[in-house]
Amino acid sequence: MKKMLIVSLMMILVLSLSPAQFGIKGGINLGTAGGDDKAINPGMFNPLLSGFPSIQPTTRTGLTGGISYKVGLILGLSIQPEVLYTQKGAIYEMSYTGVSGKGTFKFDYIDIPIVVRYAPLPIPFVSPYLEAGVVYSTLLAAKFKAEDPTESTETDIKDHLTKSDFSILLGVGVEVFMLDINARYVIGQTKMFNEDDPTTPFNESDLKMYNRAFVITAGLRF
Repeated sequence: MKKMLIVSLMMILVLSLSPAQFGIKGGINLGTAGGDDKAINPGMFNPLLSGFPSIQPTTRTGLTGGISYKVGLILGLSIQPEVLYTQKGAIYEMSYTGVSGKGTFKFDYIDIPIVVRYAPLPIPFVSPYLEAGVVYSTLLAAKFKAEDPTESTETDIKDHLTKSDFSILLGVGVEVFMLDINARYVIGQTKMFNEDDPTTPFNESDLKMYNRAFVITAGLRF
C-alpha cells in the first residue's frame, strides 16, 4: 500500500511538472463517405434515372482549424485535446449519354479530438511521432447541393442528420522547432442519417453511411 502511494505521488509530480504547450493549427479536410451504403442511386438527381447504376462518392475538400493543448507525459508519450471547426461531406458526380449531374453533401462540425501521441525518437529540434485517439463531433450545419447543366439547388438537411458523431483517428506527424505538421485518417462510427423520409432517398435511418476523412494540418506551438 505504501509503495502504491509513493508511485501515485510520483506520477502526480511528473504530470504537474510536465511541459504543456498551447497550439494553433489549420489545414484541409479531404472528406468522403464510407460504409456499406456509401453508393447512392442517381435518382437523387432525377427520378427518371433511378434505374441507372449507383454512384460512388468522391472527395469534398473542406477547411479545418482550431486550437490544441499538448501535455507531455513520460517515455515519449503526450496527450493532446483539441477544438476544431471542420468542413466535411462528400461529392457524387454522374455522367451518362446526354445526362450529367453533381450532388454535394456539405457538413460543418465542431470536432473535439483527444489524441495520445508517441514520439519514439528523441531527436533534438525534430520529433517524428505516431498518434491515435477519438473524436467527438457536434453538427453545426448540413446542406445538400444538387447541380445539373441547367440549374443548381441547395437544400438544408440538418434535421435529417445525426446531431453528433463519434470517430476514431490514426495519424503521423513531425514537430520541427515550433512547427507541427500532421496527417491523420478519421473513421466515423456514427451513421450520418437519423430518420426515414420518402421524399429524399438519401435520408434513411438504416442507411449505413459514415463520415471518412484524410486531414492534413500545420500548426504552431507556444
